[in-house]
Amino acid sequence: MRSQLHIVLSVLALSVAACSNGGGGGGGGGATPPVVVNPTSPTPQVPGATSEFTYEYHQNGCTTGKQRLTSKAAYCDALLNDALNNNCAREMRVETFNRMCANGTTVSPTGGLQGMSTARCEVNGMDLRDRSIIQNMNPFNPQRRQIYRDMFWNAKSENSYEILGSLIDTYGRARFVMTPAQAQTAAQGEIDLSQQKGEYRFSVRSALGYPIQLKVTNEETEKEVSATCISHSSFKRAKADLSRIRCSFANNEVGRRSTERAEEIVWDVKNTVEKEVFRGRSSERILLRLKPAQGGQEERIQVVAQDLDVDKTMQAETSLTGGLEVRFRAKLAGREMTLSCAPASK
Repeated sequence: MRSQLHIVLSVLALSVAACSNGGGGGGGGGATPPVVVNPTSPTPQVPGATSEFTYEYHQNGCTTGKQRLTSKAAYCDALLNDALNNNCAREMRVETFNRMCANGTTVSPTGGLQGMSTARCEVNGMDLRDRSIIQNMNPFNPQRRQIYRDMFWNAKSENSYEILGSLIDTYGRARFVMTPAQAQTAAQGEIDLSQQKGEYRFSVRSALGYPIQLKVTNEETEKEVSATCISHSSFKRAKADLSRIRCSFANNEVGRRSTERAEEIVWDVKNTVEKEVFRGRSSERILLRLKPAQGGQEERIQVVAQDLDVDKTMQAETSLTGGLEVRFRAKLAGREMTLSCAPASK
């Protein structure tokens, strides 16, 4: 019995010795397991060496190319830069951004839209004339009209979509134009409204990823049109420094002296700022407003052009980070006005 117990104890001792020498735990002579690097993640920093962040995606026959960045901030900005990535693999880049860069606030590749939709526009038309009860009951000539359109866009070439067509031509014709990112310019969206057989045109342009709004009141035709277009939030660029806003204004009119000027507005980003950009004949003027973030919305920029050519008013609004360009064109009068504003850091 004693000899059997001695044998069991000897075997147990040998087993413990084997575990302590071969093992997987502490610092013995075992090989260090290799580091596994996710190819879509930043390259790990090595002490004493310059850190580098890289990625490369392939999707549907296109590629972002091999991107090499020297900082985490540059890496995160690059993921959302459509032009840098050849407008390729947006969903994959957004997923990586949310995993590596979002810090609790994610970017959505769908932006709340339906799965196959890049943008959605809502257009509302209202007849401002006094109407009788019988006129209001006419289903073929309602006082209010509303149109929705969802659009799918490949983000590779400029495309124009009709959002208010000839069926209700008395309100004008409107289209939404999407332009792909180029160099340092983000992908752009533009609402363009043409009225009175093309005699008057109104437009607002901004970066995609932010709601874009245009409202035109035409007292001559007694019609009001408002259009709002939203697009995938994955088009958004990194938020800019909004403390300085650079604006340029041009007014060109046949038979009158042209006006062109540029200025920079310093803003505390906390209080609404209102500035008169232009004052013309009679009550005609253009006001610029910078609005602080509130109600879940980012800082916004609004332009109100009052009494253009006496009887037309235009209002445009979008996110200040996306920048804004507003244009008014009167064909027969030979007149064109343009106001562009964007963060000075862009």
